[in-house]
Amino acid sequence: MTLHRLKYFLPQIIRNFINKILKLINLKIIRFNSIHESEISKIIKLNLPIENPVIFDVGANRGQSILYFKKIFKSPKIHCFEPNPDALKLIEIKYKNDKNIIQNNYAAGEKFETKEFNVTANSGHSSFQDINFKSKWVKERSKSININANQYITKKIKVKQISLDDYARDHNINSIDILKIDTQGYEDKVLAGCHHLLKNRKIKLIKLELILSEVYEKNLQFYEIEKYLIPNKYKLFSIDNGGSLASHYIFQLELIYVSEELYDKFMSVSPFYNEMLK
Repeated sequence: MTLHRLKYFLPQIIRNFINKILKLINLKIIRFNSIHESEISKIIKLNLPIENPVIFDVGANRGQSILYFKKIFKSPKIHCFEPNPDALKLIEIKYKNDKNIIQNNYAAGEKFETKEFNVTANSGHSSFQDINFKSKWVKERSKSININANQYITKKIKVKQISLDDYARDHNINSIDILKIDTQGYEDKVLAGCHHLLKNRKIKLIKLELILSEVYEKNLQFYEIEKYLIPNKYKLFSIDNGGSLASHYIFQLELIYVSEELYDKFMSVSPFYNEMLK
């Protein structure tokens, strides 16, 4: 086991040892962990212990994920996809001299076409999906910035959309280390445009957001995501503590899926599943 992986697994190895001692006196420690952003960062780095990954940032918005990945990796090459030109302008200004940040002012979806895009008061909520104006979510969001709920969509614009299959082919990209998708209910369409990339497992790790509450007129379910992933042998690797419909009006999850090859590699060194490491 490498030092990098040992650092990650060492606490669990210690806990396993303590549990074995306690088992001798019929005691056991049980702890349920929720996965938060810092833990997700560790999971990503654990599976991809490299310095310069190729990353597709779909739904780049104002560049939040660029900062996030730059903290995890030394020199990531990030292809950004953001259909809102006002949001992308902030990325252009900040990273105009960074050759590793490739900016694309269009959306990613199932195929090449021009579509109508809803720009919202908070640009991070902009989407191809229509806002559910009856939801508590939009009422609370609107109230926080002193506007009426029906003003939350500020304008509708025409944007160009491409498929990631076409983009990867046209730019001679044969392998993607991370595909991050945060497209406000449009994640399934992004995956639909990755048919060849997924089929040939050219994407190693997928990080995406799944909104399960009634934020938009159409909300996705797990099936609509996994129908593109499971047949192509991708595995759900982590899921954060997203709450429930009963606990809060915001119910959304951060999910990580990994390719079969990455999954098998992890299993071979994990003390959770490998008796040799316990």
